[in-house]
Amino acid sequence: MRAHWVIVGIAVPIVVGAAFLLPKYHNAPSAGIASEVTASEPVPPPLEVRTHEIVADDTFTSVLESLGISYADALEILEVSKDVYNFTNVRIGKTMSLELTSEGQLGTLRYEPNSSTMISVVKAGDTWTAHEEEIKYDIEVVRASGTIESSLYLAGLVAGMSEGAIIILADTFAWSVDFATQVRGGDTFEVAYEKRSRNGKDAGTGRVLTASFTNAGDRHEAYLFEMDGKDGYYDENGTSLVRQFLKAPLSYSRITSGYTTARFHPVLAKTTPHRAIDYAAATGTPVMATADGIISSAGWNSGGYGNLVTIRHNSTFDTNYAHLSKFGKGIKRGVAVVQGQVIGYVGSTGFSTGPHLHYEIIKDGTKVNPLQIQLPAGDPIPDDQRAGFEASRDEQKKLLSKITTSQSGRGNL
Repeated sequence: MRAHWVIVGIAVPIVVGAAFLLPKYHNAPSAGIASEVTASEPVPPPLEVRTHEIVADDTFTSVLESLGISYADALEILEVSKDVYNFTNVRIGKTMSLELTSEGQLGTLRYEPNSSTMISVVKAGDTWTAHEEEIKYDIEVVRASGTIESSLYLAGLVAGMSEGAIIILADTFAWSVDFATQVRGGDTFEVAYEKRSRNGKDAGTGRVLTASFTNAGDRHEAYLFEMDGKDGYYDENGTSLVRQFLKAPLSYSRITSGYTTARFHPVLAKTTPHRAIDYAAATGTPVMATADGIISSAGWNSGGYGNLVTIRHNSTFDTNYAHLSKFGKGIKRGVAVVQGQVIGYVGSTGFSTGPHLHYEIIKDGTKVNPLQIQLPAGDPIPDDQRAGFEASRDEQKKLLSKITTSQSGRGNL
């Protein structure tokens, strides 16, 4: 277990042990400036903050014990927080902290389960109360543009984007472009996104605010718009980019065998139809459901598919995911799944010469080409939200119009 008790003050730096140096704070005004001292607000007393980095053999009660919280209080915290967050799901490598009150009593227990949310459990008197709050970041808007020579990933790096920003950009267009199969040299992109920092330290990439991706001359645009407290992406006309189907069941993989009516099968040693798309990826790569649906089968298929998951999406569409190494947690016949949920992992079971995913779309009982089928469009902006969307869209367009081409293809506002 790794536990640290730190005194946080506002007057001078404090050294704990021999190597831990706290951030510098402004010194209090000197006694010679009596009028300023009188006008200043009282300096609060130092607060003690205890932290614990979670390791493999930790339990929730042992973590809290290391912070000075009793077993009885730990059980109460579990109970009062159960509708806010399940503390039995804390992850290795994360940190839990306890801030004491100015009187040295138990104050606020804090845990950040993800990059956007903080769980705070506060003791007042003899009771604990739990609530969830949004983590506040300092935001810088970064703009980037580039032309693809081999992949979006490499073009994004050349443009100065972080790996996280590239992934978020690809996810923004996940319903419009299959970046494993459809991207080609000469495609271009423009993007304005949030770069986050916290307490002066880099905190990764936030949201894509607006972006465009031109693929084979076809321009796709994305505009962020918040509605009913939720962020969503829409095209210029206000149609949601979120569609019934994702363009691909894998992220950042490469295509090996396309849809064709005649392909020489390497295992059967004869020419057979291949009415599917094969995505090569490492064994164990997560495979996602491309749309909401019900698992109609999940198990071994003796017809060459190996481990196979079939999803019934509606009366029109089914999808098949074959050659899996194993199935996702809880995946079995009759289970409902949602778009993007992991249903299995890439493998090489059945008639396969190497790890890959064999992906099929069946429409009205007939296998169709996943790359060419026209899938249902997303929902449009409601009429009562259209004026707000159009005003937001027009402001976001200005962000892209400010992008100036440079050697790196990157610019800051």
